Amino acid sequence: MKLRIDLSKYESMYDSFDNGHNRDHMEGVRRFALKLSQKYCPDKQEIVYVSSTLHDIGLSVSREEHEKHGYKIIKKDRDIKKAYSRDDFDLILEGIREHRASTGKPKSDVAKIIKDSDKAYADMYTNFRRACEYNRNKDKKAQQKEVLRRAASYIKNTFGEGGSATDVYFQESRKQIIGCYKPIIEAYDNNNYEKLEKILNHKEDN
Repeated sequence: MKLRIDLSKYESMYDSFDNGHNRDHMEGVRRFALKLSQKYCPDKQEIVYVSSTLHDIGLSVSREEHEKHGYKIIKKDRDIKKAYSRDDFDLILEGIREHRASTGKPKSDVAKIIKDSDKAYADMYTNFRRACEYNRNKDKKAQQKEVLRRAASYIKNTFGEGGSATDVYFQESRKQIIGCYKPIIEAYDNNNYEKLEKILNHKEDN
């Protein structure tokens, strides 16, 4: 997509972020956001592109309240502000500020798309590894099988049918989230710990 602004300095920030928020994550969120925008706000596709590209840059300041940090960074960017209308600039800012799953309260379709896409483009392997690490640290005496079971249970309750993470604005997002975590949920339901172990170690093998 040809833009009215060069975003390369912001895109490069993602190369220093953790695996859950790196360039692959940003590009995945952006792809899914553009897919949603084609249907729900086709006249704002460039705005969705820009906002989704910028949504996590606040991590360059800190992880805590990174959505607010990102908002402040872009609010001060005169080049972006000059390139777009006041209304479109406000939409870009809203998409950044309201994208976080736990705190975001988007009002515009653009911001809803950014928030949904941040949920829907999920790294199954990274999230499962984090869940395992959390449970391992919480109970250091737990056997590996129990760590896998607890982590997979969390994934199912959060990302499966009726899970808190499937509370999204667009049906395409819900379908994407459930589909992404299907291998973990199926392995959990079938007590297939060998499969869960392979999912856990996927990043290390590739």
